[in-house]
Amino acid sequence: MQECLARWTTPNSSTPGQYSPGSSVLRCSVEPPAQQDVVTGQCRDFALNVAGAAARAKRQQVNMLAPIRNLIARALGIKTEERAWRIGAGGEAKVGRELDKLGDGWRVLHAVEVGEHGADIDHIVIGPPGVISLNSKRHPRGKAWVGDHMVMVNGQRTDYLPKSRFEATRAARLLSHSCGWSLSVTSAIVFVDAAAFTVKQMPADVHVTTRRRLVGWLQSLPDTIDETTVEAIFATARLSTTWTTDTAHAVE
Repeated sequence: MQECLARWTTPNSSTPGQYSPGSSVLRCSVEPPAQQDVVTGQCRDFALNVAGAAARAKRQQVNMLAPIRNLIARALGIKTEERAWRIGAGGEAKVGRELDKLGDGWRVLHAVEVGEHGADIDHIVIGPPGVISLNSKRHPRGKAWVGDHMVMVNGQRTDYLPKSRFEATRAARLLSHSCGWSLSVTSAIVFVDAAAFTVKQMPADVHVTTRRRLVGWLQSLPDTIDETTVEAIFATARLSTTWTTDTAHAVE
């Protein structure tokens, strides 16, 4: 497995050490490894993934089991598992188009498969603020409400916060292991197509926003890493082998 070999120093020190958010900007002291457009063998290149790819694949699997029933349900507007995956994939695609607006200095991965049990992270953003994991949630004409300890949709409590925390913690552990230094990952939930979005109090460790506000929020975050470090992290994050060394289970 190709690993991220860059060492780093702070502006006031020449000795590699632990990185913590909010400290001096992280700088690599060596160039990141050269990349190829296609990674062969047992390692896949997640940089080739398109937004919503994992959700579309799951939708196809579900649809193959009962295509006629799903077609009828779709015509009648009946909620099914196939519909949930289809709507979710569309939401991820919309978020992906927003992330395309970030421009130079940012790297984005979509549909990052984690572990061996079908889990995936919708989007991973790597840029000057560090690493951010994004969980897209599409609720056409829905009403989203955000509090310090819960996120509700149409008056119903969801499990979005604990799952987003778990994704970020898991991503930080895997990236830190492969990169060779301690990395933190910021977690965010992105609502798509909601009719109402109300924030009573933002959770301390998970940012909740909408698709239209996403890019502005990302660009408002303070810089914590430089361009070389962005590329070094991306060099590791794009490799499927980085994400298959974990035995953690999803949040129940």
